[in-house]
This record gives sequence, structure tokens and C-alpha cells, in this order.
Amino acid sequence: MTLFEEADNILQKKELSVKDYNRFVEIGKQLKKPDDKEKYSWLAEGFELRLEEIAVKEGNYNFIKNGEF
Repeated sequence: MTLFEEADNILQKKELSVKDYNRFVEIGKQLKKPDDKEKYSWLAEGFELRLEEIAVKEGNYNFIKNGEF
């Protein structure tokens, strides 16, 4: 499985967790090719829309580090 496929699989999960968020961000850091980074940015937009799901479970958005999303 490629990193892009792994990121897509994370985004497709019914429920997201902080662990999923951290792995998704780590995948983005590992991508080197411009084409992969561009595709990842499309997934990241979708992930950003789902951040509230994680925040509801956690009670806040403190899991987001500076410079991420």
C-alpha cells in the first residue's frame, strides 16, 4: 500500500481518532513528489472538514499542532 492509499484509507474511516490524525499528518510529511503532495492536499481538505469529529470526542482542538492544517 502506498502512503497516498494509506491516507485515503484513513480519511474513509467511519470514525476518526487523534491517532488517525497524527498518522495522516505524518504521511503528508513523508511525501516527496510534487504529484503526491498535490493529491494529498485534496485529501487534507477532506480531513480538515472532519476535524470537528475528533474535537467532539476529545472535547477540544488541542490535538492540532501549529503548522498542521
